[in-house]
Amino acid sequence: MHSERHEELVSLAALGLPLEDDAAEYARLLKEGCPSCEALLPELRLAASSLAATVPPRRPPASLRDELLASLSPAKRPSAASRPSASAAWVFAAAAAVLFVMIALDDARLRRQREELRAHNSDLAAAVESSRSEIARRDLRARVLESDDVRVLFLGGKGPQPNARAKVFWSERVRRGFLVAGNLAPLPADRQYQLWVFVDGKPVDTGVFDPDPSGRALFESKELAANRTAQNFAVTIEPRGGLPQPSGPIVLAGTPSG
Repeated sequence: MHSERHEELVSLAALGLPLEDDAAEYARLLKEGCPSCEALLPELRLAASSLAATVPPRRPPASLRDELLASLSPAKRPSAASRPSASAAWVFAAAAAVLFVMIALDDARLRRQREELRAHNSDLAAAVESSRSEIARRDLRARVLESDDVRVLFLGGKGPQPNARAKVFWSERVRRGFLVAGNLAPLPADRQYQLWVFVDGKPVDTGVFDPDPSGRALFESKELAANRTAQNFAVTIEPRGGLPQPSGPIVLAGTPSG
């Protein structure tokens, strides 16, 4: 992380001003490496060129010089002694350079702070959305478990995964439920597990899910349409995102109890 001293050296280099006694320190800084200083240098150079471009050049009328000289008497014309010295001009230039450096540094700091704030706000928004989703899922599970018509549905492993096990907690009044599964095998990246509820013998999609690395899953189903009764449940392996109708192998299936 660079210090204010590093910023000062980089600013002088960006302006093209002589480093004099600071040359050795600046060379050592470059040799040791300072990524943030290396990033700041082109920013300050760009700001310097942009600032210079904001002052459009103007050429005075050709007659202005003659008119000014004619209006001055020899006594009023500035003598060599009264003209600004070279050192005074350099002091003025240095003061202007310091002002520019302050503006450029503030601009660079503000840009960095703006980017950091954007990243922070993005992370904060994602965290808030994740918290809202988790609260909604917990609320659904609580409503299902507290419902007076909740049923526990046992699903056994089938086909390629005979050791898989699951329970579905379902409420007809809530028209939703959630699945707790274990011993599920990992799937390729382009495949997901899909839960189906059977109504009048026909499968209805209730969503897709992924197990964790240990093969466990906790999944909240979609809402079932009104006036439909869940008769059976099954889990199949489908392309990621799911399908309107099952096409893959059945890995879990069961019959509602109660």
